[in-house]
Amino acid sequence: MLRLVVAVTVGRLAGFLSRLIGRGGSAIPGLVAEVLDPLVIDKLVASIPGGVVVVTGTNGKTTTTKMLVTALERSGTPVLTNPSGSNLARGVATVLISASRRGRISGYELAVLEIDEAAVSALAPRLAPRLVVVTNLARDQLDRYGELETTARHVGVAVASAKRAVLNVDDPAVMALDVGRSVWFGAVDGIRRTMPHDRLLYDGSGPEVPAVKADALLELADQQGDGQRIRVAIAGSVLDATLRVPGAYNGYNAAAALLAAVELGVDPAAAAASLEEMSPAFGRGQVIEFEGRRVNLLLVKNPSGFNQALRLLTDAPAPAQVLIAINDNHADGRDVSWLWDVRFEDLEGSGHSIGTSGIRAADMTLRLKYSGIESWSDPDLEAALRRTVSAAAEGEVVYVIPTYTAMLSLLQLLLPGAARSEMWT
Repeated sequence: MLRLVVAVTVGRLAGFLSRLIGRGGSAIPGLVAEVLDPLVIDKLVASIPGGVVVVTGTNGKTTTTKMLVTALERSGTPVLTNPSGSNLARGVATVLISASRRGRISGYELAVLEIDEAAVSALAPRLAPRLVVVTNLARDQLDRYGELETTARHVGVAVASAKRAVLNVDDPAVMALDVGRSVWFGAVDGIRRTMPHDRLLYDGSGPEVPAVKADALLELADQQGDGQRIRVAIAGSVLDATLRVPGAYNGYNAAAALLAAVELGVDPAAAAASLEEMSPAFGRGQVIEFEGRRVNLLLVKNPSGFNQALRLLTDAPAPAQVLIAINDNHADGRDVSWLWDVRFEDLEGSGHSIGTSGIRAADMTLRLKYSGIESWSDPDLEAALRRTVSAAAEGEVVYVIPTYTAMLSLLQLLLPGAARSEMWT
């Protein structure tokens, strides 16, 4: 116990000093504490009364986590979570440390933690999840994750470590992870066709009919301005909700979150109603008022996610001002060859005005040129953002599509001084 208390105390101090000198601190406390006590996560997790829920997968982790946390909190359950998106071991340790008192978690009934899919195989056995939610599996940042089979093995360890799993019935790679303790979410055929799983994304085959019936079935995903109206059949009821986030992919996230909430004892109708109150997680369909325009931020990091953003653009009224900002920092993935797997050809003839920015602006411009799309380019994010915004009329929607670190830089321009944890709420 003494070792744990010392690790937590020193970790907190390190975080305080990091913030004091302007270096942030979302992961520093956990990093320091794990050096002093490698079992700090295991020990603190053991004191959470309701256990741990893990949310993992390639796309949708942050939004699904926030949806589930919202449903649980509205039902009266105090939930500990990692809202800043710091989803590696050090980030999880930091969240646990922040909620601990005298070596125990205090004030929370349950923890809902977003976990990186490459880190989940090491973390899940330590967390002993009561429930694991797997959103989907797709190729993502080959330099970090390798091929999809490697990611699937990582996530498979998490599923095997959990007492119960909420899995995507429309994704064969996720279905293959089932060890007989699963419930399933999915969508009707018309929606499923807009959300190809990884194999269909690359070989062009038609969608397959799932072999298992979905316990939460997304029956409607209808765009409504910046959000969408959804309908989900679950637990013998058909529930409607209007989400404040766009895209059928967020309908899938909602179905996953609703099913997880029901598994945790939340009333289905109350869970659906809570989703209407939830604002977008930072950068995930978040709309920010900036200089009289409405900037819609759509984070991308892999072909499947980018294709869903392009689907929103093809449905948007033309002409719209669009900025694509590509960085290749460590958190983005150094290898940007995945841009060549994105269907940019779908934008040809859209009438949109497209600019590129970020560290790899030239690569993005070249990719668009090979798709038959002319674009302007400025690697300076602030200059590119202001050019994009100024080209739109007051009140119009401007679409900004960044990778992760580009998004963080853009958010500092759009919301000066805002911390990531503040953007989540």
